[in-house]
Amino acid sequence: MTLLASAPKASLDLSRRSSASEWLDDADLHPAELASVLRDLARFNGAMLGHRPIISWLRRATEASSRHRPLTLVDVGCGYGDLLRAIRRWARKRGLAVRLIGVDLSRETIRVAQSVTDHADGIEYQAADIFDFRAAAPVDFIVSSLLAHHMSDDMIVKFLRWMESTARQGWLIYDLQRHAVPYYFIGLMGKLTRLHPMVIHDGRISVTRSLTRAEWNERLDAAGIARDAVALRWFLFRFAIGRLR
Repeated sequence: MTLLASAPKASLDLSRRSSASEWLDDADLHPAELASVLRDLARFNGAMLGHRPIISWLRRATEASSRHRPLTLVDVGCGYGDLLRAIRRWARKRGLAVRLIGVDLSRETIRVAQSVTDHADGIEYQAADIFDFRAAAPVDFIVSSLLAHHMSDDMIVKFLRWMESTARQGWLIYDLQRHAVPYYFIGLMGKLTRLHPMVIHDGRISVTRSLTRAEWNERLDAAGIARDAVALRWFLFRFAIGRLR
């Protein structure tokens, strides 16, 4: 039985967060297939201009930063490493010295990210549970792209508190909005662009697991972070939830 045939269809009840599992979270993939899935995830996110809101936030965040010392940025759930490579290109154009660290729970995912990252980019990768992660130097910025929907509500609150206590200058979460438009759009675009079936399936599940604006405000309240200290911006059925000090 194939993976597609054996998997249940994603629920379309968008009135509340789904608890359905994504294939990538549970599958024991061959390294080559994992690389293919991660590459297609990055390709689709690139087509959706997924790096743009994060780079825009970083541009604002670093306007007042001192050029006398390198900044340290941690990407939580770095996956394929495509966001970190995009940040490195942007920082080079600006002449900005940034130490980039990618953290992911999966050792195989880290291996894939390392294999497609040029050594000259100077990006550090670590396989770790983020709550056990310890940086060698103080962390200025923390970013997280398309990770939060994998977490439970309680874990999101814990993650918000961790970022708030760890990032000296600011943090940003970029994640999906639970809405019918992206749910159907991922299926259409997946077929047109021949994405890996796992990317299509998991993309739909990801939408059903993601948060609404009201739910993000509730998580911020639960984490003890004032809403007026956080900018919650919408971009193409995704949210950028950012905090600058």
